[in-house]
Amino acid sequence: MKIRSVLQRSAIAGTAVLATSGSVFAFAGVASASKPHAASPYVVGVSEPETGAEAQAGTEIYDGERLAADKINAAGGVLGHKIVLKEEDDACDPQTSVNAANKLVSLGVQAQVGGYCSSAAQPAEPIYSRAKIPNIQAAANSATLTQAGYHNVFLVDPNGVPESKAAASFFTKVLKVKKLLIVDDQSTYAVSIARLTAAALKGTSTEALPIQAVPDTTQDFTAIVNTARSDGATGIYWTGYFAQGAEFVRQLRSAGLNIPFTGADGSVDPTFIKDAGADATGTYATIAVLTSFLTGSAAKAFDSGYTNAFHSQPGPYSAYGYDAMYALAHAAKNAGSLSGPKVIAALHKVKFSGLTGEVSFAANGTRVGAHFVIVEVEHGTYVLAPHQPPA
Repeated sequence: MKIRSVLQRSAIAGTAVLATSGSVFAFAGVASASKPHAASPYVVGVSEPETGAEAQAGTEIYDGERLAADKINAAGGVLGHKIVLKEEDDACDPQTSVNAANKLVSLGVQAQVGGYCSSAAQPAEPIYSRAKIPNIQAAANSATLTQAGYHNVFLVDPNGVPESKAAASFFTKVLKVKKLLIVDDQSTYAVSIARLTAAALKGTSTEALPIQAVPDTTQDFTAIVNTARSDGATGIYWTGYFAQGAEFVRQLRSAGLNIPFTGADGSVDPTFIKDAGADATGTYATIAVLTSFLTGSAAKAFDSGYTNAFHSQPGPYSAYGYDAMYALAHAAKNAGSLSGPKVIAALHKVKFSGLTGEVSFAANGTRVGAHFVIVEVEHGTYVLAPHQPPA
């Protein structure tokens, strides 16, 4: 898939309105179509990676959000106010993310709906908190994001606690791995998943070897490959992102190590399959339900609407971006206001049927109800693995 430029993604001329009666798209009562003059816009900031190795994922999430905003605006907007998106590049980098957050706040955004890399999302949290605006993360999902006590943070993608439990169950009960080598890229999300999974494996039939950490710029995995061989690893769990993951699995296979390779949800992207080539076949990943696995009329309408608007298939987290935008819109409607503090209070109580399932949040802002599955690469695409770990 080709990454669209920022200019191309800033507006979608003539985007088709999704035609469906599914509840996920029903948004009656949010607008007053008879207003004699245009209301002020509802300005929503979007902080995503537009550059760097994860730019593709940022594009796909942003496009899901844009599709939702267009749908809401076509129905009259939020309380009569049309959504206007202001996008800033966080490059999946902590300092760049802080700069992006400060820029968005200075532009007067009334909410932030975005996020892919937890290491970028976390340092921006106090900025949005001081501005007293909702901070909805579409895909960033490290458990640490909701541990700082900020009342305005909400994760649409469920965090690493259920992911680590699903991973541990998969390694012990499905793959029956005896010695698991867990490798992270030192990012906030990857370190959290690595530690949570190692903890979940304590007392099980799978021994978690000492966690290995590599900088997120590493391209030479020789040392890690040698460690896996010398320590007798019978499985690998890579908790970093997809670009490095593709290089890692290629080097494992080139070294003759054909042990099971499993990535965490940050490694799931069509780019991983493309870059890893034949070595991607048979690899696994832990992830919340993918956009491509969604069924029903609403999912089909979303898929066709996305394809028509962007001339590409939705990415793994496009539907999460879509649901994140609807979470904001539903909360504002329920609050009867665009005021940041009032919308934040409403988000703590919001509950609706989204593309990715029922969307609601625990008291600390984590997603309630969603679950993780295991996917496998077959014939150049992600499919549900034939054997899922017990719940």
